[in-house]
Amino acid sequence: MIHLTLIIVDFLTGLLAAGAWALASAGGAIAGVVGGGFLGLSMVRRWRRKR
Repeated sequence: MIHLTLIIVDFLTGLLAAGAWALASAGGAIAGVVGGGFLGLSMVRRWRRKR
């Protein structure tokens, strides 16, 4: 019975860690896209001011 409980706890901990990792990865990707968008927007604005 103790072994089964440990297996279940281990499984849930693994799921939690995988979920946190996926969330962090997705957050990093979203931040990169948003950051790239802001950088592109500022470059376009600078280019339009020079012309």
